[in-house]
Amino acid sequence: MSNEIKLITLSSYVRPEVKENKFKDWVMNGTKNEFYQYIIDRYNGSPTNAAIINSYVDLIYGRGLHAKNAASNVSQWAKLKSVLKSSDVRKIISDFELFGELSMQVTQTKGKDLASITHVPKQRVIPSIENEEEVIEFYWYSKNWARHTLPENKPKDYPSFNGKKQPQSIYVGKPYKAGKNYFADPDYLAGMPYAEMEEEIANLYVSCIKNGLSAGYIINVPNGQTWDTETKDKFEKAIKAKLVGSPNGGTFVISFNGDEKETTVEAIPVNSNVHKQWEYLTQEARQQLLTAHRVTSPMLFGIKDNTGLGNNADELDTAEAQLMKRVIAPKQRFVLDCFTEILELYDINLDLEFLPLTEIVEETTDTKSVELSQKKNDLDTFIALGDDYDSNEDYHLVNESEVDYEEEEKLSLKFASTGTARPNANSEQDNENIVVRYRYVDSKGNTKKESATGERGFCKKMLAAGKVYRKEDILQMSSKVVNDFYVNKEGRTIGWGLKGATTYSIWLYKGGGNCHHKWNRVIYLKKGAKIDVNNPLAEIISTSEAKRRGYKVETNENLVSIAPINMPNQGFVNK
Repeated sequence: MSNEIKLITLSSYVRPEVKENKFKDWVMNGTKNEFYQYIIDRYNGSPTNAAIINSYVDLIYGRGLHAKNAASNVSQWAKLKSVLKSSDVRKIISDFELFGELSMQVTQTKGKDLASITHVPKQRVIPSIENEEEVIEFYWYSKNWARHTLPENKPKDYPSFNGKKQPQSIYVGKPYKAGKNYFADPDYLAGMPYAEMEEEIANLYVSCIKNGLSAGYIINVPNGQTWDTETKDKFEKAIKAKLVGSPNGGTFVISFNGDEKETTVEAIPVNSNVHKQWEYLTQEARQQLLTAHRVTSPMLFGIKDNTGLGNNADELDTAEAQLMKRVIAPKQRFVLDCFTEILELYDINLDLEFLPLTEIVEETTDTKSVELSQKKNDLDTFIALGDDYDSNEDYHLVNESEVDYEEEEKLSLKFASTGTARPNANSEQDNENIVVRYRYVDSKGNTKKESATGERGFCKKMLAAGKVYRKEDILQMSSKVVNDFYVNKEGRTIGWGLKGATTYSIWLYKGGGNCHHKWNRVIYLKKGAKIDVNNPLAEIISTSEAKRRGYKVETNENLVSIAPINMPNQGFVNK
């Protein structure tokens, strides 16, 4: 009497259908929006898939969002930094790389100005059914669509971003794909089964170790031949529910025989080739994932292969350059276009870019490196010109205060730098009894001795020095590169001056836009001067009083004693 044998196999994954609910007026990515969770599971379960996605997110984001025209649009750049946080940018990119879609919430103020752009997890956002014009008018949000009937997950609808100002809206960005009206699949969709395969192989390895390295089992069912079809099917379903799947080892075979014995389970001996099969499947899954993600070289992700591409720096640089050009750059462009579409609605016109993850540093002694070196030397040279009359016994400090004026001079942005700076030399504002100098202080007039602080390198050095300077020496520094600047992606040196110039008037604009520092006028009286220094009035002599007594103290530009942060446009000369 022959036995009846059934082999239990795993079924392949089938992508869920897009479900329109006309009663609720929404569309789900699967019956319970489960396709997003399937993508997340394949990200969590496949090491190769996760490594590539994480690396792509890092490459897309680079060193962060930047504007090429930030120097000439300082106010708009500052506005963008206030409404769009770096953490939100990275999350938006992560969603885009994982799901092939991104979503943001756009909020405006009561005055119809842009208030914020914030990340919204894409798996929580689903569209409404398209109207007659094939337009999605709003989006639904729920924390958990699988359990959206619970009060805490109650769906809420928001208007979709439509290019018009709205108090609050949801912006969803997805590249065009034929036949995809509601959702855009990940661009590595074809590699998803291999991500699942990699996960299953890992589970199988662990399971077989726990099962004594067995390749599977045969389940012998006594008197099974006498069972009807319905009974056999029920038994098979029960076995499937308990035993089938990678966490429970290899293949299970059910044998319905006629022996009057107890049900037995026999281990199938491991085939000597089974591990080679696993190794092949592992390599195949990895290779197909690399192909699906359009990876130019596995070595970029620490994976060695047999493609002939070595691991020397030149070859890796070439592979990275091709990856950035053909894969990463288009993704960056799509994300930037999404941001630009929102910003332009609120008249924020910035030429956005993502700074490269690896900053390019040129080793040759070119113009930029000379400027960097010169900047440091010029600032140190300037500080060395300062005097220290405070510790000079030949002088009494008569007065230190903000510069005051009897008339306001016309502001000029052009400064002539003639002659050579001379430390301890006289100033045109000095006379036989008085020495006039200027000290760099914070907006409250504090010096380094009074815990004055600064964030920029220029301001820190100036405050730390605590010296006083001739007006002539300060003006001469307007032609020197003494303050911090940076080199943008195009290799252009950007500074605080007009149109990004690296030289500007530190006499007027101190440390540049938003700087909190200013110049104090310091008046010293020489010993032996015909002034009663014991008179208390001598220590509170103002500029006007000094002039009244016959001492020549010239009027300065009114911006000298004003911190840029308190100037029009916060001291930014390009606004």
